[in-house]
Amino acid sequence: VDCGAVIPWKLELLDRAFDRFQSDPPPGLPEAHADFVETHRTWLDDYALFMAIKAEQGGGPWWEWPDDLRKAAPGALADAADRLADRVARIRFRQFLFFRQWARLRQAAADRGIGVIGDIPIFVAPDSVDVWANPRLFHMDDDRRMTVIAGVPPDYFWETGQLWGNPLYDWEVHADEGYAWWIERIRHTVA
Repeated sequence: VDCGAVIPWKLELLDRAFDRFQSDPPPGLPEAHADFVETHRTWLDDYALFMAIKAEQGGGPWWEWPDDLRKAAPGALADAADRLADRVARIRFRQFLFFRQWARLRQAAADRGIGVIGDIPIFVAPDSVDVWANPRLFHMDDDRRMTVIAGVPPDYFWETGQLWGNPLYDWEVHADEGYAWWIERIRHTVA
């Protein structure tokens, strides 16, 4: 499957579904959507805005965005939320549809005695909403540049070691916050 060719086709269908949802929603769907948005607000708002800004910026990594967006200045974020309100709403709606479909799939598997398991990756991508929206949780300087990155030292398999490029967590900050980010991440994954 040429996944790259399928993406525009799927996005067109999702946009049509959103337009229909806006103009003539099926009974109960607006309430279910509102419940989803409220339940997932801890990550969904940041994610939708991040993805909308990323699209507006041509898909480039957040550290190449204009300074006020890169540093998530409150005024710039408010302006972006207003300017990109339709795109943000579409992204929220796509997540809503995905989570409904995922829940149905998990239920269908459970009804057949099949358990679905996964993992929670320890590392996050540098160009992610996790890092952009929560720089305090990672080893970063005041300009939001990573000060240390993940990797491994030299060993039998790789004599020069490896630099993976993922930001490292500032575990002292996580501890000070009661590991709230991790708890929410795990809670969300197992829900």
